[in-house]
Amino acid sequence: MQIKKRDFRFAFVSNSAEIAHSVKREADLFTDNMTISLATMEEALPVAQAQLDGGVEVIIGGGATGKLLRRSLSKPVVTIARTHIDILNALLKAKELGSNIVLTSFAEPTEGIDILGKLLNIRIRQLVFDTTAKLEESIHRAIDDGADCIVGGGICNDMAKAYGSRGVVITPGNAVIVQALEEACAIAQAQRTEREHAEQLRSVLETITEAVIGIDSRGKVNILNKKAVSLFGFKAGRVIGRPIRDVLQGTGLTRILQGGQPESDTICRVGGMDMVVNSSPIAIGSQTRGAVATFKLVSRIQDIDRKLREKLYQKGFRAKYDLSCLKGDSRPMQRLRTRSRRFANADAAILIQGESGTGKEIVAQAIHRESGRRNCPFVAVNCSALTETLLESELFGYEEGAFTGALKGGKIGLFEMANSGTIFLDEIADISHGLQVRLLRVLEEKEVMRVGGDKIVPIDVRIISSSHKDLATEVRNGRFRSDLFFRLSVLRLETPSLRERLEDIPRIARELLGRCGADQRLLSDRDAELLKEYTWPGNVRELDALLRRYTLLCDGDTSNTDMLLECLAEIRTYGLENNRHAMVAASGEGAPVRSLKDMAAEYERELIRETLQIFSYNRQEAAKSLGISTNTLWRKLKE
Repeated sequence: MQIKKRDFRFAFVSNSAEIAHSVKREADLFTDNMTISLATMEEALPVAQAQLDGGVEVIIGGGATGKLLRRSLSKPVVTIARTHIDILNALLKAKELGSNIVLTSFAEPTEGIDILGKLLNIRIRQLVFDTTAKLEESIHRAIDDGADCIVGGGICNDMAKAYGSRGVVITPGNAVIVQALEEACAIAQAQRTEREHAEQLRSVLETITEAVIGIDSRGKVNILNKKAVSLFGFKAGRVIGRPIRDVLQGTGLTRILQGGQPESDTICRVGGMDMVVNSSPIAIGSQTRGAVATFKLVSRIQDIDRKLREKLYQKGFRAKYDLSCLKGDSRPMQRLRTRSRRFANADAAILIQGESGTGKEIVAQAIHRESGRRNCPFVAVNCSALTETLLESELFGYEEGAFTGALKGGKIGLFEMANSGTIFLDEIADISHGLQVRLLRVLEEKEVMRVGGDKIVPIDVRIISSSHKDLATEVRNGRFRSDLFFRLSVLRLETPSLRERLEDIPRIARELLGRCGADQRLLSDRDAELLKEYTWPGNVRELDALLRRYTLLCDGDTSNTDMLLECLAEIRTYGLENNRHAMVAASGEGAPVRSLKDMAAEYERELIRETLQIFSYNRQEAAKSLGISTNTLWRKLKE
């Protein structure tokens, strides 16, 4: 059989040169790194230890020396044990020298010697020893008593000759030596594999950013990474092998060892510090043989959360506009900027109402930029642009498998993304009743639960909402929950329409021209006055669209009043100017503004009509809802 040589490092320690020679001859087939050391039993232990310290992987011991080393060393020792065949061969040689034979045995007698004596028709006396001195003394006495031959190891042969007698060395057969070498190779390979696995484990433990501590079945520390040493101020050499209760209090590892159940994300006080602890038992079969836990500072998790928010901020979840972007010197705009600045310093929910195109999101971003949350995410979502199911999953997130098409691993919701910052819910009036209930819980409890999940996630988010609809009317009509309305509208802002601040139009128009890259000379003072004669039902958004069209149609960089009038005439043909929000007649002849009394009467009629519809024309219930008597309602209906 061909044997593949390996680079294993072995050392043979024995007091027999004869056996050493046989071992060296066979070992050359296995490895080129075999060291032979001849030593007495008393010398063998320090010699073998020196070999191990020098990098030898396995010690091979001959006879009594091998047995002694196996008892004394903590590292692997392979013993070349003598077989009964080897003893029989030696006894046959000894019989030729006489019939009174002494057989030496280390520590305990060799079994079956009486049978060998009867077979060979010789007298065999066993000599048991455990030290060199005792061996020498016993051999000397046996020779004095008439022993013809001493059978044993190489040192026995030397002592017999020294006292004028003869000896025979028990030499193991080649098969025994080869078996011992194969065992040594297997042990060396197992050690290398174990060291490789241990190094991999060590690398993994040191790569983990958390502190890791493990205990064995007796509750003693057997795993410890550098992070744990640093975090808890350990001295690693004084911790391994000690009971965990004597090393660190509050880890919960003993509880895991006894209960056999893992624990996740437990917040504990460990070593005087608040920690998030994840623990797990180490089971072999059905037996719990240890436990391991990771420890992370709560403050570290908070820092990671802050960095996540910063990353989201860098990815675009940030406010771009500030209060300086609210252009205009009219009283409504001055009032809006003043209130926005004051509301930014509070942390209550804000409801922004106003017509489409009046810049409600700009106001929301400006408030965020002015607040203490300015360095945290600003997340905006248009509630009217998404279906109920999609909006729910976007706002609250979802777990893996929550619904068909859900992403693997789930998805974080916008509320969680906005944590520590601001979430802007545009067109809040359009959300369904079910979502209104969930949103109310978020406002009241400051926590969310992902779709398909079973865990509560605490959040710290400021909510700013907006709507072009009158939410109070939506509440009266039963389309919006009153409790949610009061939660959302702790602070209220109204973005003025463009017709309420006509004096701001010239400045806004020139600002919009600049954003288009157009020359300011395209708009003369007369042109600006013409723009003020229109009521702008689409507000700034409509003004922006008109100016973009105007700049594209103009030739050159100078004003073209005729072209501007043509653009104004085009938008008037749409009829939007005649909506119920307009305060000026569409004829452009400056029809008088309606009186407050007329407007109040019209609002009262609409309110009574809507309330009656809600209560299926039950006048008693409608009157109760309106806070008036049935007679008063009857009178107003007649009017």
